[in-house]
Amino acid sequence: MRKLQHVIYIWRGAGMSISGVRTCGDYMFSGHTAVLTVLNLFVCEYTSARLKFIQTLSWSLNFFGAFFILAAHEHYTIDVIVAFYITSRTFAYYHVLANSLAHKQRNSQELTWSWFPLFSYFEENVDSMIQNEYEWPWTPVIEFVSRRYRIFVRLRDERRKNFESCAKTQ
Repeated sequence: MRKLQHVIYIWRGAGMSISGVRTCGDYMFSGHTAVLTVLNLFVCEYTSARLKFIQTLSWSLNFFGAFFILAAHEHYTIDVIVAFYITSRTFAYYHVLANSLAHKQRNSQELTWSWFPLFSYFEENVDSMIQNEYEWPWTPVIEFVSRRYRIFVRLRDERRKNFESCAKTQ
């Protein structure tokens, strides 16, 4: 009966409090490490290959983050290792599957649906591999500001001409 009460206590607290010790609620998988790893993998996958510094910095921050998670005694070492492994493999499997044309075949599409149900939803309108094109994030902002500035200059020049023509007539 005591064990059942303890299970109910842990369940009610969503795993956040075990034996009076506050935890993050993760059991065999470090969510902190998973988030760091996914961020790192997205940075490395979707930045330009010319930006090796950013990719190296991302990997360094990922490993330092995992080290500090362990140093702070937030998780056991196996939690961090398993989180890194599962997250990196899932990311790699998804991108390999998305970049292969085999998932467009009928029987493999059914297999894909059974293993990755969201994959079929996310990738249903993709016919081939999408090229990784890199663009600085501020390019649309610069284009927007430059368009507005050209409009401003044109209106200013028109007002000057109108003002000068009014001054000549008086």
